[in-house]
Amino acid sequence: MSMDWKTRLKEQLDPDCLLWDDASLAKYSMDYHHFSPVLARELKDKVAECIVSPRSAEELDLVLSILTEEKVPVTVRGNGTGNYGQAVPLTGGAVINLANMNKVLEIGDGYMRVEPGARLGKMDEAARECGQEVMMMPSTFHTASIGGFISGGFGGIGSITWGTIWDGFVEQITVKTIESPPQTFTLTGDEIRPYLHTYGVVGIISELRVKLAPRVEWMQWAVTFEAWQDAVRFAMELASDDSMMKRLVSVHEWPVSQYFKALKLPAERSAALLEIDEQDERKLLEAISRHGGQIDRRITADKYRKGIGVSDFTWNHTTLWARKADTSLTYLQTTHTWDHVFEEMAVIKSEFPEVMQHLEFNKQAGKLRIAGLPLLTFTSDERLNQLIRRYNEIGASVSNPHTWDLEDGGRSFVHRKLWELKQANDPYLLLNQLKLKEYKPDLTVS
Repeated sequence: MSMDWKTRLKEQLDPDCLLWDDASLAKYSMDYHHFSPVLARELKDKVAECIVSPRSAEELDLVLSILTEEKVPVTVRGNGTGNYGQAVPLTGGAVINLANMNKVLEIGDGYMRVEPGARLGKMDEAARECGQEVMMMPSTFHTASIGGFISGGFGGIGSITWGTIWDGFVEQITVKTIESPPQTFTLTGDEIRPYLHTYGVVGIISELRVKLAPRVEWMQWAVTFEAWQDAVRFAMELASDDSMMKRLVSVHEWPVSQYFKALKLPAERSAALLEIDEQDERKLLEAISRHGGQIDRRITADKYRKGIGVSDFTWNHTTLWARKADTSLTYLQTTHTWDHVFEEMAVIKSEFPEVMQHLEFNKQAGKLRIAGLPLLTFTSDERLNQLIRRYNEIGASVSNPHTWDLEDGGRSFVHRKLWELKQANDPYLLLNQLKLKEYKPDLTVS
């Protein structure tokens, strides 16, 4: 890597596409990894040398050609709402910010074609105007880009019905290689899988086609319970009822709900936050009555996406609000066993009383899952690792959010094949360096 690459970028690109000042370098080298005190420490001072924001596929090709020829490390980002340091440049070089490639290119019957920087909230708004809606999105949908979501996320609002990014949501992607000139190719079906939740280590996605679902008129609810177990049983019943259309089933053990100031929920009560089809209101009311719930918030469908919504306090927005109140708090990502969730939570509560439970109900491959995003006060790496080990021992697996390494954090594709694909698409190994370990057959079992 020579200093000439900076000169070449300045000479060949519109100045509006380039940022060099220290404040911008720091801003666009960050994501929300500060949710983890471990990552905040390990990624401190990791910063790019230039931020490049192409506005078209043609500008992106030019940028990739220059950076490849000069052997410059490349880190791609959407809007930086990820939590694991996916968008942090570990070895300097250039950050390619795709936020300006944000067009909705086409809306058809059951699908939408977009550029990678398109924001999920805008996508959903455009789809709903056409009688459709985006199947799934993170709680950060107002800001999060579709490219960043499928590269670094897995599901969210909508996953209780439609599953995760691996369940057919992404129908087609266009990928660019890190070469000069870049190759561009289109993938469908199972060929897409290596690009899902792999932090952009194997290629740059320049266009996507995603599935849309029919529009639903969503009512929003906050229902509270005196006992945490009752809140969970209520949520399990709703999640299991396929006759009721749902976009969100999220439950929070007291005192987690104390951090949701705007919802003004009562103290000492655990909360369920819901998005339910307005046509299913009667069924919901019956379920609330059966489980002894109290309705503390009922928002009619005509107010959906107008002002603050219950989803603004779910998924990792829960962690965000909690940390605004207490920066010593952090979180984990777990998957509970459906039939043993109460026993698993009881073990954790008895041995780690600092843990506050937060569960998100979803589906993957058609099967119901209980994702945990428990909050806890961080005291030491040792205590955190003890908790992770204990969760795994009792059968509630952990995808570790306190590592930037793709494999340690729970990669979703066979290591050997992922490494082979990286070598093909990124022959100089410039893309998101250090996030994917080299595959070594004598040391690693895939």
